[in-house]
Formats: sequence, structure tokens, C-alpha cells
Amino acid sequence: MKLAVLFWFYKDADVCENRLRLLKKHNPDLKIFGLYGGEHARSRLFRSRLGKYLDDFYVSPYKSEGWKWMNGDLMLLEWYTSRGRDLDWDSIAIVQWDMLVFTSLSKLFGKMKTGEIFLSGLRTLSRPIENCWDWTRPDKSNRRNYLSYRKYVKEEYGYRGSPLCCLFILQILPRVFFDMYLSVKNRRVGMLEYKVPMYARIFGIPFFRKEVGVCWFEDPKTRPLNAWPVEIGERYVQKELSKRDGWRIFHPCFKKWNVD
Repeated sequence: MKLAVLFWFYKDADVCENRLRLLKKHNPDLKIFGLYGGEHARSRLFRSRLGKYLDDFYVSPYKSEGWKWMNGDLMLLEWYTSRGRDLDWDSIAIVQWDMLVFTSLSKLFGKMKTGEIFLSGLRTLSRPIENCWDWTRPDKSNRRNYLSYRKYVKEEYGYRGSPLCCLFILQILPRVFFDMYLSVKNRRVGMLEYKVPMYARIFGIPFFRKEVGVCWFEDPKTRPLNAWPVEIGERYVQKELSKRDGWRIFHPCFKKWNVD
């Protein structure tokens, strides 16, 4: 597997630079490509600050912040068609600007094979999850989008299996996933945290399973990765780093970290 990193960022150049220095320290062997999703008017500032840490710098053409947050899969697909497909990699690790990485991704995912996909928090979208998850629960407006997606994949692909879901915190996507995703006629229906795993299954892409400490319904202060704006505390990070087998990736973390 030829692994590379896609550093996905949109704000706080100081923290982004700090994260890239940390990534470089622990992953000197990996190419790091940049995907900037912030205000276009500030892209030159970020390029000047971060360009020396990146092997490529790409500015997303989409302008709506809310749209980009809700449709990260389509933002990544646009990066692939406009830039990523011409870069040197076969699997890409999506690392967000507010993520601390204290390990070699190549070693952490050393058993992963070319063509496999890794999605943090992957699981069956069971009825209990469906009834309490904001993207699917019956009393939320997002429910209609979810049902429309279920109908779409049933009619378009004959998919009648169990629905899947993940928390889009840490992903490794193979090149083949992007190529096959381009064949989807209606890519706007649905939400990425169930779309991506379900399309991976539909496309026949094998899942790579690895425990990385994702918080679904546990107390977010007791897990290293969560999808809410609940910052991982410095004391918790230090405690895990002091353990021989402690967690080495944390999200979200909004403050700079001492890299030296």
C-alpha cells in the first residue's frame, strides 16, 4: 500500500502549522497533500504559512461553509477529480486540522492492503442507533434525506442489506473508491457518515477493521476520538502518551501542542 496523507483544513493557520509539524515529525516518509476548504480570500495566507510542509496545496472551489461541512465526501471527490488523481498514492489518509497524530500512520495501518477502506467507528446502523442519531432519528428533519437515500440505493443498486454508518473522523480511502464513486448518478442524496460505508459495500470494497478509540455514545472525555466539538483534554492526552500501548491519535484538539 502506497499511503499518503490529505491534510484537510479551513481555519487557524497557527494550529494548522503546528499539526503539520507534528505529522512530519512522526511521518517523515509520507507525502502530505493539502486540501484548503476555508475562505478563498485567505487561501494565499494559508499557502504562504503552510506550503513548505505540503507536497501539494489545493483550494476547494466550493464557497458555502455549511455545504462543505455537510458534504465532505463530495468535497473530497472534487479534490480527487481536479487534483488528487494525478498525485502519487494508492490510499489516502484523511487527517483533519484539529487532529493530533503522535504515531506513524504507515505502522499503525501496516496490515492494511491496497484497495481496502478504513472508516472510523464503522458499524451496522441498527434500529437503536437510527432512533437516536441526529442524521436518522424519526423526529429530526434529516430523517427525510436518510429515507430518500435508502430508497435510492435500493432502486439504483438493488441494495437490501443492513444499513451501515461511521463517524467521519479518521479515514483511509483507496483510489478505487473515488473512481467508483464517480459512477454514482445522484451523489447529493444522503449524508456522508452513512453514504460512504454503504457505497463501499455496494462497490465491493473490503473494510479494514482497527480499533482507534472512537466515541459513539460513551462519555467523550473517556475516548480519544469524538465527532462532537468536545475537546480532548491535555491531561488525557499526556496520560495516554505515557502508556506503552496508549492511544496516539486524538480529535478534536484546538490548541497548539509542543512539537519539540
